[in-house]
Amino acid sequence: MRIRTLNMQDVSFKLDVEQDDHEVRGNAMASEDDALDKEAEDEILARLNAGDVWAWAYVRVIATYKNFKGSEGLGGCSYANQHDFEHGGYYEQMREDALADLNKTIGAIASNIPWDEGA
Repeated sequence: MRIRTLNMQDVSFKLDVEQDDHEVRGNAMASEDDALDKEAEDEILARLNAGDVWAWAYVRVIATYKNFKGSEGLGGCSYANQHDFEHGGYYEQMREDALADLNKTIGAIASNIPWDEGA
């Protein structure tokens, strides 16, 4: 049985954003300027303490078609907001990767379904 490969127009996408559980200190920047790194880390921690999940986030892009899902995730993200993330360079590639994961999932399921061509 041949399964049609889904494209971007076939699926819906959503973001799942949660606070990343990796340490901010030592992971946010590596500029070789300790003072600059600490300043950036302090800003991220202050935003986290204020409840801003985008300050240090794990972002998952989920592609959905009917009851099937595929996803791609990225941690250690620090963005101003969702709009900033969607225009920051990773979002489009993550959408493509989530779609590829969705197609792979559907293909794996379909390959395990018995198919009787005479039915």
